[in-house]
Amino acid sequence: MAQMSSSEADAIQRQMRELRAELRDDVQDFVVSAHKLGDIGNYVRAYPWLCAGAALAAGYLVVPQRAVIMKPDAEALVELARKHQLVVKNSDEASPKKRRSLMGQLISLAAATLLQGGVKIVTAHLTETLANTAPARSNGHAKGATP
Repeated sequence: MAQMSSSEADAIQRQMRELRAELRDDVQDFVVSAHKLGDIGNYVRAYPWLCAGAALAAGYLVVPQRAVIMKPDAEALVELARKHQLVVKNSDEASPKKRRSLMGQLISLAAATLLQGGVKIVTAHLTETLANTAPARSNGHAKGATP
C-alpha cells in the first residue's frame, strides 16, 4: 500500500467528523419524529372528528348489549318445561329438610362448643404439668440452686 500524505489523512478525518455530525442530527430528528408519531394528542389535534368517531365506534363495540327481558305466559312456560324435561317438586317436601338441617346445625354448634371447652381444659392442665416438672433454668443452673 502506498503511504498517504498527512493532508489526505486529515481530509478523510474531517469528512468522517462531518459524517458523524450529520448522523447524530439525523438520529435526533428520527427520535423526535417517532415521539410525534406515538403521541395520540397530535392525532386528536389534527383530526378531531375522526378521533371522536373512532372513540364512539370503540365504545359501541366494547359496551355489551342490553339483556332481552321476556315475560312469557303460562302456556309458554309449560311448553318450555316440556321441551327441557323440567321436573317441579312440591314445596312441602323442602320444609322437613330445613328443620333437620337447622337441628343438625344446632347439634354441630353444641358439639363444637364442648370440644373447644375440652381443648381449653386439656391445654391448661398440660401447661400446669409441664411448668411443675420442667426445671427452670437461667444461666445454666437449676431454679433455687445457688452457685
